[in-house]
Amino acid sequence: MASFTYHFRSKKESAKISIRLFHSPIDYTLTTPYISKKEYWIYRTTKNGVSKTAHRKLEDLRGDETLKKHKEELIEFKERLEQQFMSEFNSGVPITREWFKSAVIKNSDVIDSKEKIFDEKTKRLKEIEAENEIRNKNLLSSAINSIFSKYLTNKKELKKFKTTESWLSNYQEYYNKTNKKEYEFKISDFNQKFVDDFKSWGILEMKYKLSTIIGHLKRMKRAIEYSYELDEENIKIHSRLNKIRFSSYKEQEEMKDKFVIPLSFEELDKIDKLDLSNDPELREIQKCILIGSETGLRFSDFGKLCAKNLKTHIQGIEYWEFKTSKTKKWVKIIKNDRLNYYIDKYGNPKTEYDENEDIKLNRLMKIICKKAKINEPTEMEISQKVKDFKTRRYIKTIQPKYKGITTRTLRRSFASNYYSHIPVELIMQVTGHTTEKMLREYINVDSEVYVELAFEKMNELHQRRKRLAVI
Repeated sequence: MASFTYHFRSKKESAKISIRLFHSPIDYTLTTPYISKKEYWIYRTTKNGVSKTAHRKLEDLRGDETLKKHKEELIEFKERLEQQFMSEFNSGVPITREWFKSAVIKNSDVIDSKEKIFDEKTKRLKEIEAENEIRNKNLLSSAINSIFSKYLTNKKELKKFKTTESWLSNYQEYYNKTNKKEYEFKISDFNQKFVDDFKSWGILEMKYKLSTIIGHLKRMKRAIEYSYELDEENIKIHSRLNKIRFSSYKEQEEMKDKFVIPLSFEELDKIDKLDLSNDPELREIQKCILIGSETGLRFSDFGKLCAKNLKTHIQGIEYWEFKTSKTKKWVKIIKNDRLNYYIDKYGNPKTEYDENEDIKLNRLMKIICKKAKINEPTEMEISQKVKDFKTRRYIKTIQPKYKGITTRTLRRSFASNYYSHIPVELIMQVTGHTTEKMLREYINVDSEVYVELAFEKMNELHQRRKRLAVI
């Protein structure tokens, strides 16, 4: 005779119970509409001193009124299946898996209305949960948060995005307070109007530099693009996202007015003449200033000036070749006489610098430059506390030059000092600029200076030709 047995097969604490039809060679198991509990069926037992999991039979279920009622429902369902099976099997109806599916549906009709109510509630709850999940994914703050994982190994870049997240939070608070409503910016809200309004808030309300504000806006866009790549199906972006202009031509011209404070060869010579042998910490920074200004390298790449990266040109010229840590681009650093002199005198620079050491390095560099009497009055922007603001702002001022020296000075010193003296392609390879126009803006060489340089080079060329003609 055919047997129908119940089996709880889920790992969850509550799930639909399965039923097995066995009548050799027929053996089918299907999930029923009945929700049951794992604790009703699964228990621990010990046999021959070994603890194991066992499964109760329907007739073994014992418990409170709720379980008794549940057991009765299952018994009645099983009996209806048995009756249909005996009737149709004896009538020659083929007993297939499809027959069993149909029988399960038909004989569970008694509680179908309850089941449907439960299923509809469960379905709606899942739909609401899914809708909330998609809604949260489409928040601008969520997009920024999603890109954090990309920069877990790049603390400096991660810090920038966390600052951007803080900026967005402050702007959100200002927006809601001004408009007297509660609203969270969505990814699709990031359009030209958002950008223009955000800039206005940053400049007029917060007194920040335009370049700083645009930096945060560009990071927001990068976060949106990253979030969209992860889930194109659910993330909704503005149709004109890639048409957004972050600055007008006039604003771009204003941003070019940067205060570039490089160290000249003469000022570097002053630093070289300082005797800091009694202060190992300052001596190390002195070395880094000199070698950094001669190579144009970032602090993070100093350790790559080592033997394994040293190569020899066909004409016997030595140079280092390696990929930079930040941009991953290949560079060639010529081992010229001035660099050889620095390395012979001071040794190779420190190989590793923590990403959070910038503040300390900047402070020590200023101390050294002050000792070297690099104190010519110079226009610069320095960070100061501003009235009515908790955070600091960059303010234009005239100060002794040493106060404007930072780790960025080194690369600009290299580019400024060697511009017009060595092939510009070599400088651009080190600085990472793709055009000479970008390089000139970086070192603040305007068109007038460019004309002067061209004039000098043209005259030098023809004077050299005359000397060769005499010889």
